[in-house]
Amino acid sequence: MKVSSSKALCLVLLLASIAPTSGAEAPSITTSFNEFWTAAKGQPFLQQEHAWNRTIEATRRDIYDSVVWEKQQDPYWQARRQIWLKARFAKYPALAADIPAEVHAVQDAVAKQSVRFKMLFPDADTHPPITILLAPNFDAKSGVLSSGKPVLAFAADSLLLEHAQLDIVVPHELFHLYHAQHAGIRNDGVMPDAPLTLPLFEEGLATYVSGELAPGHTDGELLLEDELGAIPANKLPDIARRFLADARSKAIDAEHPEIFKRWFNAAPKPYQQGLPNRSGYWLGLQVIRYLRRTYTLAQMAAWSPAQAEAQVMAALQQISA
Repeated sequence: MKVSSSKALCLVLLLASIAPTSGAEAPSITTSFNEFWTAAKGQPFLQQEHAWNRTIEATRRDIYDSVVWEKQQDPYWQARRQIWLKARFAKYPALAADIPAEVHAVQDAVAKQSVRFKMLFPDADTHPPITILLAPNFDAKSGVLSSGKPVLAFAADSLLLEHAQLDIVVPHELFHLYHAQHAGIRNDGVMPDAPLTLPLFEEGLATYVSGELAPGHTDGELLLEDELGAIPANKLPDIARRFLADARSKAIDAEHPEIFKRWFNAAPKPYQQGLPNRSGYWLGLQVIRYLRRTYTLAQMAAWSPAQAEAQVMAALQQISA
């Protein structure tokens, strides 16, 4: 299909804008990875870690501290970091040759989907704050830099490992960034003192948006898990009732982290009898579809956290009745 000159120019500008958020002095992540792997390939872990610190994190310190490792929120980040890095370095021999192509694929997907996203949300940034990096603990993630600025990070190595469908993942994450900037719903709704209804709303709305921008996919594809897409529609009232029992719980609860996990986390074993893990994503999508009968997408995207929480509670109660 022929692309108009104005759209082509937008693509070029958007591709140029996808740079490390720590500053223009940082090299491309492909250049950094090649330098890292040249020094680290076949070496003991401590030497690999030293090369990683020097070539990957040193020029991207803020985003690694604030978004990747979440040093301020996680008292155990150092131990987790070592475990994650050791596991990821072990996979790089099989991944290394394909990482540059994956970085390019992510850049291309971001550029194309950003143009489409701005058509759906005209007030979205022309140059959204996005960085492509390497990370062993997520594939794509919204976060907040030390300055308070929202940012979106794509981990090319994790996306490559997952064989991720970028036309689904990218618009989903673009919405999380947009939502943080325009409605103050940050960290995908997992905010201090936020009840569980907020991540339910946030993930449901982002999944809905990805379906709008990547039409033709099944629910299983949009939810990144066929088992979620196979949940029968007639189970919706029962699942809504089950969620309502947890709805007032905090998304971040150091004493009861299992409440959030049983609705939103992946794990080898099921958290709930008769429900696949991450069922909160499925339920969130159904809640958004229910709310769309009354509200436009633009209206819902503009709701404050308090408005979103109230609307979700009302919808869950009506769905479960």
